[in-house]
Amino acid sequence: MTAPVPPQPLASRRILIVDDQPSIRGVLELALQEAGAEVWTAPDGKLALELLGSKIPDLILLDLSMPNMDGWEVMEAIKSLPRVSGIPVILETSTEDYPSFDRARKLGAAAFISKPFRLGELVETCRRTLDGARPLQGKLGTTPEAKGQRVELLDADGDLLATGWLLDHDAKGAQVDLGQPLALSQAVRLSLQDRAGVETLEAEVRWVTRTGDRYHHGLSFGRKG
Repeated sequence: MTAPVPPQPLASRRILIVDDQPSIRGVLELALQEAGAEVWTAPDGKLALELLGSKIPDLILLDLSMPNMDGWEVMEAIKSLPRVSGIPVILETSTEDYPSFDRARKLGAAAFISKPFRLGELVETCRRTLDGARPLQGKLGTTPEAKGQRVELLDADGDLLATGWLLDHDAKGAQVDLGQPLALSQAVRLSLQDRAGVETLEAEVRWVTRTGDRYHHGLSFGRKG
């Protein structure tokens, strides 16, 4: 019996990659295509802006460190063009200092992706951003469960590991903001409390990204506890 083909998280989505390094463009393009996206690429900011004159992607992945016209300049140009100013932008960067975080937030960037890339994190961040999440802007996804409430992360014995904020939440997983990083592949219990009571979800830490002095964690859900 043939196994069912899993749904592609980025099916029918159009994504523009702007990066001056051919090897990085190739890796990102392949990962996003395998996730179902239609992918366009540009090796520099000038060509990206020319492409945006005739095509409108659903999402832009933009490298900050490029010669001649860096990502900041591209970002400012995009925001000045009404035709494309509303397209969400995810910044590719190895810079993790607070000034860059603050500048990106003020320019309206949706999220950061830190180098070196974890492709699973990349695809999941693109999916959540396309679903409406804007972590750098403090905006949640479109799922009704995402309420931005306080959360607790527990270990297998029920001992508290960390407290933080729920950034996004759907049936497959969650994104949480914590003050310290947890280990990749660590099994945790995500405790959510609302008016209906407390819900505990078994999860695994799939990726961790530092954002300023905080850490965003991607969790993949298992069974409910």
